[in-house]
Amino acid sequence: MLLKTLSVVIVAAALLYRFGRLYIFKQKTADTSDWPKTEATIQSAAMELVERVGHLREELPFFTFSYVVDQEYYSGRFGLRVAEDRARVLMRDWINTKITVQYDSKKPSVFSLPDEVSVDGYRVSTVPEVELVSQH
Repeated sequence: MLLKTLSVVIVAAALLYRFGRLYIFKQKTADTSDWPKTEATIQSAAMELVERVGHLREELPFFTFSYVVDQEYYSGRFGLRVAEDRARVLMRDWINTKITVQYDSKKPSVFSLPDEVSVDGYRVSTVPEVELVSQH
């Protein structure tokens, strides 16, 4: 009985750890419609391992960007769900590209990106940094 109870507690803790961080991230950026916008510049890109539901892992391009608010620099990262061959080209071509981000005026280091961006005329899902395997 003790072993069964302990197993349930461990599984619950693992699930809370896995999905709790993503929930907290979504809550922080839930109502961003009133947040100010600013221009950010993509600085670098690299392939990163992302964990999806069910512990499926995939490698996606992640882009690091920076933006300025009140003469202070901030940075962030996001990924894109694109085919690997297209990812390599985007990683090269998007360096120094400008994107629009929204930020929390009370805490400018907290930013929000759209859930999708346009790539080659198609809507592509963005992936938040919290889904990176290295963040677990």
